[in-house]
Amino acid sequence: MKLLVPSTGTPISFLDILVGVTSLLNRPMAAFEATLKAYTNKEHCYFTNSGTTAFYLILKALKKLSDKTEVVLPAYTAPSLILPIRKAGLKPVLCDISLKTFNMDISSLGNCINENTLCIVPVHMFGAPADMEAVMAIARPRAVFVVEDAASSLGTLINGRPTGIFGDIGFYSFNRGKNLSTLSGGCIVTDNAEIAEKIRSECALLPRLKLVSRVKALVKLIALSLAVRPLFYTLFYNLISKLKYTALHTDFESFAYTNFQAGIGCSLFVHTGKIFDKRYDHGMFLFDKLNGLKGISLPELIPHDTTVFNQFPVLFNDEGVKEKVFERIISTGIESTKLYPDPIHRVYDLGYDVDRNDPFPNATYFSKRLLLIPTHPMLNVAGLSRMVNIIKEGLGSCGHAPLGTTQS
Repeated sequence: MKLLVPSTGTPISFLDILVGVTSLLNRPMAAFEATLKAYTNKEHCYFTNSGTTAFYLILKALKKLSDKTEVVLPAYTAPSLILPIRKAGLKPVLCDISLKTFNMDISSLGNCINENTLCIVPVHMFGAPADMEAVMAIARPRAVFVVEDAASSLGTLINGRPTGIFGDIGFYSFNRGKNLSTLSGGCIVTDNAEIAEKIRSECALLPRLKLVSRVKALVKLIALSLAVRPLFYTLFYNLISKLKYTALHTDFESFAYTNFQAGIGCSLFVHTGKIFDKRYDHGMFLFDKLNGLKGISLPELIPHDTTVFNQFPVLFNDEGVKEKVFERIISTGIESTKLYPDPIHRVYDLGYDVDRNDPFPNATYFSKRLLLIPTHPMLNVAGLSRMVNIIKEGLGSCGHAPLGTTQS
């Protein structure tokens, strides 16, 4: 039987779950809060049921502090970011991405800002850090808030400091597939006391999950701890595949974070160093083996940063080659993914003329040629090497013929 390897996953042991359940009498929320405060060196920390809710509460708080209404974010990122912006009664404004960094294009950012800009939302896509120094240099003179989206970059360091702490406020996600997962969850961190007070008030209004829902969440966590392991993933693939996100979200629910999830988060954080190191090592292995190959581009890595990839992005020059490589990798039993098939301006009607003159050509190009390679701890060097060789064969490099051809 060929074992299947999921595209993302955080190892959650039964011991982690047991610690989460048994810690209910020991104020695990306060303990997890202290853990995140120590990690980020931030004064204020709040939890929610998701990164989406965290972003929504941040926007509601900023709206109480300003009458500005525009939120600037990358044209290629999670489409779900549009939902909290609209729900908060604000207007999304897109900035094209850079084909060098795969993050928000700093050279285009200034043109996206005006007197009505409430905040800029730099996203550390795939775990690769955005240029926060440049973003802050643009935002500060214009009195624009910076909301740092570190949902997929927990563990990544910029000059030795974690992502999520450089803006006025930042948020993380603990959803399944993230670098640290408690099945669901979000976290907000800031040093700004005025913003923090607004966030605290919003969090206090979040409804708590009923007992039945909390029990269901516990069962799902147990299932998730099994599902990310190749043997169980293979045996129950047909069932698991039905539970994956396959449709565009049209709304989201907001709840308070649960105590047992906080307990699990505390337990997981004890060994996140090993998890982050594995992801970092896997990402650097892929970068070293693929960097410089003709026919693909990789994100620029800044020497003093430590990039903990949630998934490793490879941008193909040829969309057809990408599709063939994708199919070959899948056939080996390792799941890669193409992530979001369209940029945000082609998913939602945001008032841009997308038919006659694409306003965000880099984002469109990127969406059609991106392939994500898994980096999670359940992978080994043999699996990574298999994917590297398939990519090389697909590109026709290193003496290999392109896929679908034979060497003479």
